[in-house]
Amino acid sequence: MFIGRKKELTKLEKMYQADKFQFAAIYGRRQIGKTALINEFVRNKPTIYFTGLEENEFYNLERFSSAIEHFKDPDSLSSVNYGNFENCFREIARLAQKERIVLVIDEYPYLANAVHAISSMLQSYIDHEFKQTNLFLILCGSSMSFMEEQVLSYKSPLYGRRTGQFKLQPFTLHETQEYFPHMDKEEAFILNTITGGVPLYLSYMSEDKDVWENIEENFMDVNAPLFQEPNNLLKQELRDPANYNSIINAIAGGASRINDIATKAHLSTPLVTSNVTNLIELGIIERKVPVTDQAKPKSRKTIYQIADGLFRFWYTYLGKYMSSIDRGQTSLVMKVIKQDLHNFMGPEFEKLAQNYMWDHDEDDEVIPMPFIYLGNWWGNDPQEKKQVELDVVGLTADNLVGYFGECKWKNEPIPRSVLEKLINLSNLISVAKRHYYLFSKSGFTDSCTELAEQVRCKLVSFDEM
Repeated sequence: MFIGRKKELTKLEKMYQADKFQFAAIYGRRQIGKTALINEFVRNKPTIYFTGLEENEFYNLERFSSAIEHFKDPDSLSSVNYGNFENCFREIARLAQKERIVLVIDEYPYLANAVHAISSMLQSYIDHEFKQTNLFLILCGSSMSFMEEQVLSYKSPLYGRRTGQFKLQPFTLHETQEYFPHMDKEEAFILNTITGGVPLYLSYMSEDKDVWENIEENFMDVNAPLFQEPNNLLKQELRDPANYNSIINAIAGGASRINDIATKAHLSTPLVTSNVTNLIELGIIERKVPVTDQAKPKSRKTIYQIADGLFRFWYTYLGKYMSSIDRGQTSLVMKVIKQDLHNFMGPEFEKLAQNYMWDHDEDDEVIPMPFIYLGNWWGNDPQEKKQVELDVVGLTADNLVGYFGECKWKNEPIPRSVLEKLINLSNLISVAKRHYYLFSKSGFTDSCTELAEQVRCKLVSFDEM
């Protein structure tokens, strides 16, 4: 059964129903479910499906020709070569004059590397042939930098031709719950986090096992499917993965600024700057600034954190204790994880709270006036003379209204003191009107609830998120 991607499927179907040429670009990191989405969309639709491979032009052309022939006669075993890709496109244009046809070119970056002029050819055929047909062209790729630069950017020959684009994101918690309908929500949240919400990795997990069994079976063995997955991804996507590995290790170890990362990784600052940019493009790490600096082109408060849940989990625990796992001492590593996982989940709970705010941005009862900036905030408290943080801060365009939230992923209710501290810290950001929110895994004390009613603070439980 196909899970999730309802918005994407709805938009693709709407495009398909339009009686005209359509061109969609679908991209996202490896294993995110691009091919599964396309297969679900083209089910029962006339489709020419081709997957580019890392081989030369001749063999890609041979297989592309075969894909066209298979569409024309699914029972035919004859081998046909159209001689060049222009002949292939010409035949596809002829076929699409008669009926609505979907042409899927999966792993388009591989084809483009083998046939350097392919994007220019497609541009020409879109402009002079395909636009007069009922063709629905889909280009799909896992190389996000290639798809954004060579398909979507203004420098690409294909710029301005697409009628839709889809950057697939990891599964949300709600999609993971849909995937595991009988699983406890807390365990689904943990599994969604440590797999990075990647559908393939979630498929390795079992509803019949608790979260600890799933972790041990899928991570804590040299033959486990996720034991070396981050390293494998780095090798597939990047040159010199050793340097990238050192950078991620440095960030996992607490370094968050470029100079600190360079020092800890024993690499030059220019190299770290370049490599960090590549890791951001892959969605492995993220650049963060305080919410009050989001509108600024540059910020001295910029920090870098691991964004991908799988990478953060792996470098927090597996990378650090690899020698113990190699010796078969998995019980020791599992003990560390069990004791520390609530701390690991804290930042993910903050992200969940921020997503809750975005999801309710048009709900006047939750968000009275829409914000345009949302994130974390950190800065100096002049009274306490120390750096302080706020988990959730939203600001309206005019900075007149602020939304302030605190998150607690603990097995105890939030006490009154947490709300009092939130109110005090909110005064460090200058706004005319303030709204408060507490997000809790385990509820709220009576005194906290009483104060929340007085200051109109919205209390949000994990079950509501």
